[in-house]
Amino acid sequence: MRHVIIRLLIGIVWLIAAVFCGVQENFMFAAIYAILGVVFLFSAYSIWKKEKGNR
Repeated sequence: MRHVIIRLLIGIVWLIAAVFCGVQENFMFAAIYAILGVVFLFSAYSIWKKEKGNR
């Protein structure tokens, strides 16, 4: 469960960084950070679902 929480927090941080880059009109980095955030959130979701199925 610890891995899920850590990946969830990292994903949220990347998405917040994407928003800040978007506000500063640095769209290339905003896109990269948004992709990283979504990847981390998806991996947290898949690990959570896998652990939930093992119980």
